[in-house]
Amino acid sequence: MTLAFARFAIATPILIAIVSFARPSREAMRLALTKEFWQFSALGLSGVTLLYVFQFYSLRFISATEGSIIINLHAVFAMLLSAAFLNESLTARKTFGVFVAFSGVIVITIRDVTTTSSSFIEPVGVLLMAGAALCWAAYSVFGKRVLRRYSDQVATSCAFLLGTLFLIPFALSEGRMNALANASSLAWLSIAFLAIPSSVIAYILWNRLIREIDVTKVLVSLYVIPIPTAILSYVFLGETITYPLVLGAALVIIGVYLTESSSSHSIKS
Repeated sequence: MTLAFARFAIATPILIAIVSFARPSREAMRLALTKEFWQFSALGLSGVTLLYVFQFYSLRFISATEGSIIINLHAVFAMLLSAAFLNESLTARKTFGVFVAFSGVIVITIRDVTTTSSSFIEPVGVLLMAGAALCWAAYSVFGKRVLRRYSDQVATSCAFLLGTLFLIPFALSEGRMNALANASSLAWLSIAFLAIPSSVIAYILWNRLIREIDVTKVLVSLYVIPIPTAILSYVFLGETITYPLVLGAALVIIGVYLTESSSSHSIKS
């Protein structure tokens, strides 16, 4: 949590500085924080604070492999939330595509795991990681509603500001601020990478995407990430391309295609 706080403590002033260049954006941010404080508090909690609190604390109870499977429930949660709150279509093709892609992620993730650890059924860890997945889905769904009234930069800045403030007590409770102050230059370079390309740029681009595209279609596209990761690992690290990896990648590609090409006709009850 100390690392998460450092990451967003750097990212937030950068975003606010970007917004402050234009007076209309400054006014929009002031209006957002005063008139819609609770709305942006919810975005800050779901997209910054609780997302990382749940994710990091869950790893005390379950393994990273198990956590990486559960966190990918975000697309399933987003599909349900967007249908309920954004009136996005819930078609049979889209639903099937999401679950096929999710199955592919499971196959890719567990390809090197020969046994299932007993921690997988640890209810606290499972619930916390599922909570993190729900937080990211909620941030995307309710963020899309906010983006109807505010720009990408303004919405992201407000969520970052409040989310960072809510992170403070969690970071202080760890008592590791001294370690952060004495961190190496490489550690700070890593934090800067998390803060700028992985937070400032990535969150703005994410908000721009969910403004234009169905939330479910955007979130399911994240399932493709393990594929280039595996290819780069093969090229640069000499890791093996296994049959389960190929099978999982094929399932992901098929599932993403089905989801992205789904029609606008809803499932009939």
